[in-house]
Amino acid sequence: MLKVVGASWLQTRISTYILVAVALLGIGAIILGEYGYVEKDGTYSATVSWNHKGGYRIDFWGQGNDLADVRLNAARAYYKTGIYESGWSIIEIETSSKYPDTVQAYAAGLLEGSLTWQMIHHHWHNTVNVVCEKWADECQKLMQFLRENTVIVRERAERLAETDPFWHMVRLFYVQLDGLEAGWKFAVRRSRQTVEMNKEHFLWLAMAADLPDLERVLNGSESYRDYIKGMIFLKNLPREGQNPLVAIGHTTAAPYAKMLRLLKKYTFGYHVLPISKTRPTSTSVPSRSIIMSSYPGALSSHDEFYLTQGENHELIIAGTPLTMTNRSLWNFMNAKDQVMSSAGVMAANRLAINGESWSRSMSLQNGIDVARQWVTLEPRNGVVWLVEQLPELVRTADISEQFAGADVLWAIGEVHLAETNVVINEKENNDMAKSEPVVRLQSNITTTEHFRRLMRGYNHEKSTIKNEDSAQILTNREDLERVDLPFGIIDMKIVLADADGVESFEVTSGPSMLDNTQPFRWSTTFPNISHVGQPDLFDFASVTPLWVWI
Repeated sequence: MLKVVGASWLQTRISTYILVAVALLGIGAIILGEYGYVEKDGTYSATVSWNHKGGYRIDFWGQGNDLADVRLNAARAYYKTGIYESGWSIIEIETSSKYPDTVQAYAAGLLEGSLTWQMIHHHWHNTVNVVCEKWADECQKLMQFLRENTVIVRERAERLAETDPFWHMVRLFYVQLDGLEAGWKFAVRRSRQTVEMNKEHFLWLAMAADLPDLERVLNGSESYRDYIKGMIFLKNLPREGQNPLVAIGHTTAAPYAKMLRLLKKYTFGYHVLPISKTRPTSTSVPSRSIIMSSYPGALSSHDEFYLTQGENHELIIAGTPLTMTNRSLWNFMNAKDQVMSSAGVMAANRLAINGESWSRSMSLQNGIDVARQWVTLEPRNGVVWLVEQLPELVRTADISEQFAGADVLWAIGEVHLAETNVVINEKENNDMAKSEPVVRLQSNITTTEHFRRLMRGYNHEKSTIKNEDSAQILTNREDLERVDLPFGIIDMKIVLADADGVESFEVTSGPSMLDNTQPFRWSTTFPNISHVGQPDLFDFASVTPLWVWI
């Protein structure tokens, strides 16, 4: 050991130890750099464990994990931040059937709230906080309605969940929402941030699909053009030597402030009825997995586009708002005992084995102010159902034969079925899939690429009159109109399927590209509209999510 001049032997010894430690750290860094460097890949993992004595515990795994090695425990999740690269972030959550359903639901909420807390806050700021700064009194009334409605519905769910599968699922929806709020608050504290959201804000984000748009209700119908709405489009695409490939496409019309998007997959080990001492076993729910396009803080799609999967079955569900000229915020808030459709549709998704049973579940507790048109597709047997959900009325029809004969179905939120609450005979409904623009366009849509381009606004007929047909109207961009509005089609989803099941699922984020128009850019269109957390430019290719946990 070298003796440092002027230093004691103890000081010299300590200095030597420090030098050796630094050298070892340097060598370790080189080794890690060569062999064991953990890449920051933007994919964050976490697990939740639970026991009767200790309750819930979240363990964050950080980034760069082999996701197959992430322990399940009560629940596990990963969150992929991709909003600036593809227009979508992704979260996948799995829970274990070995735990009580309420534990699974709360654990799933904890994971989603804690992993996506920043997106949730950004989305709340863009869609709730900004609106409530303009209409504070109306927001307070709406939040009071949400509080009162939640108390009534949760009390009923607690009372009926033991014997009624629908109410058991509704109960789990709210338990998951409790967990999401708790997970969000935990992550905020952990990040040492000062941002705040209250319970009503989480209710608002979770139930946003039900809430009348305040901007439109309070500012008059001219706020957003009435004819702009999303669409559902089914088409049989021919394949040489094989049965046709069924393509189902879906677009969403919404304010551009809502373009902070999340793709979600929930794989939950729920049971049809809760397990208890008196019921030690219970059948698993038919649809274990639900894939959906969604939003931060939402526990359902809100676009109303779902792919549900269970043992030997798949079901694609697509919905679009029906035109309601007399929809009123005040009428909506008078029905305090209604089950919000965000909870109801997730209950139907989990309990359904086919389109018919899904529509049956949707008819339970149908809300007083809900108006949607739904199409369900069972890809393995080609069964297609049309469901029209009106205030206190659900009408259904099996339209499989019409679809097979016409090769096309176009749904744009217009009532088609007769004024009755029973299944309609096909002859009474022959014209539902044969509107003039559909008949004109369908012969030109023969490939997947044709279908994709139509869903993004490409006009195959090259009409010289702007917005002459529905293909143009339904992919409209209000930011390109004479009176600019931050509203229009904000996405595209396409599922391709055949008798073997779902073949592919792709999504595209952002306003449509009408022929040769420029992609949407916030900084040159609506720089003063709140869009915290969103990319400036929406020029994204389609994304095909690759889920990890089957």
